[in-house]
Amino acid sequence: MYISETTENVRGLIEKLENYADVTKLKFLIYIVGLLNNKQINSKNEPNPDLMEDDKIKIFDLESIGLENNLCTIWLQNLISIYNNMINNMEAYENNGNVLGITYNDEEKLILSEFEKLDFYEKLDTFSEIIIKYDNETYFDSEKIIPWNLGTNGFNIAKKIKDLKINWK
Repeated sequence: MYISETTENVRGLIEKLENYADVTKLKFLIYIVGLLNNKQINSKNEPNPDLMEDDKIKIFDLESIGLENNLCTIWLQNLISIYNNMINNMEAYENNGNVLGITYNDEEKLILSEFEKLDFYEKLDTFSEIIIKYDNETYFDSEKIIPWNLGTNGFNIAKKIKDLKINWK
């Protein structure tokens, strides 16, 4: 793990994730980027935070770390394309920020459930760890999956997330 100041919950989740096949790791990443794309990684765990009148809710999106928000949709589309090529089927697609056509087996649902049970800051740490591994080409076992250029490196993104967490606390 690259992030040293995190919880055992995050460490355990990342360690479990490392034991899965690339297709499961990719589906997990698509799930997280889909949440990020829809502003569902937020301090209140609300599915529609934009509809809340709570001005104290903290919403994590790419814009909050200095990146363009539309980059998230483009990245999501890229990941879905990789997924479709990996399974030799074109069943998955992105529609208005939502991911359709991906199904999760029971084991994958368990790891997604573990992610959902994390608190807001643990979810940020999980995303940070994955983005570092993704950028360093250590997230996937296969050399065939080439990371997409996010315009900055994974360590810079993780540093910006860490700084954001400090400002939000």
